[in-house]
Amino acid sequence: MLKVAAHAFTNALIPITDIPDDDYEVLSCEIFKPGADVKSMDILLKGKKGFVNIEFHKQPLAKYHLARDFEYVVQYFFFYGEIIDQRIVVVDKERKSVDKLQIMPDLEYKGKIDYVEELDGQIVLNTIKDKIKNNQVPNELELFIFSILPITDHDFDDEEKLMEELCNLTPQLNISEEDRDAIVFCQMILIELCVNDDYLKEKLLGVINMTSSFIQNRENALKRRIVVAEQTALNERQRADDAELTASNERQRADDAELTASNERQRADAEKKRADATEEILKEIVENNDIEFNKETMKKISSVTTIF
Repeated sequence: MLKVAAHAFTNALIPITDIPDDDYEVLSCEIFKPGADVKSMDILLKGKKGFVNIEFHKQPLAKYHLARDFEYVVQYFFFYGEIIDQRIVVVDKERKSVDKLQIMPDLEYKGKIDYVEELDGQIVLNTIKDKIKNNQVPNELELFIFSILPITDHDFDDEEKLMEELCNLTPQLNISEEDRDAIVFCQMILIELCVNDDYLKEKLLGVINMTSSFIQNRENALKRRIVVAEQTALNERQRADDAELTASNERQRADDAELTASNERQRADAEKKRADATEEILKEIVENNDIEFNKETMKKISSVTTIF
């Protein structure tokens, strides 16, 4: 969340961390070292006066946290040959953070730490309300603090009430949609952290997501679903047509088979009639003429009649 706000409102880091006022460029945060895992800093800035690395921690600094941050500075120097000024921003109400490392008996590293709780969120909240009322544009520092306001110093005892007020203000901010999206992303995280009531959680997510970019994305998603649904329906109709064609072909084959069977029955009936007629003729010949047949003739007659 802090990293998102820092990348969105980079100039706010100047007064927050007391780094030199400069025209900073955000650089790649990754440190590539052959044969080792890629190290990734939270944010790396380059100005006319040099490099600044800012690390963010959502909990008090333990010794290994500070050691890791110091390692970024050392590795960047060894690999790129650049000296980095480092600042560390920490969420630590009780000031339990470790702020120095003993590197050698006569060498120590002391972290330059800034505490989020020292940021006056209440003043920023009041300023934001006034600027909304007067249709004014908040500056980057105000937007940065507004994005993380629940973890700054404020007058609210009920964080759910605070989140409800912040989320209702977000759609009213006179800012770009890109900046609003960054704030919304931070607030989505804060809603998960600060709001326990499921109904209120869903309500607030709905409020902050009704930005123009969200609506556009939702409309695009709906259009995609419509296209998919239409294609699915078309495919289903095609499958139904194919099934009907298959059934029609099966019915045609069944009709053809029935016709063939009918023809076979007709041929069988005709053969039987001819056999019956032949039998009657032979019977009359035998009875009326008292004819005796030899064995060969008897066989031929027996093959087509059942007289003998």
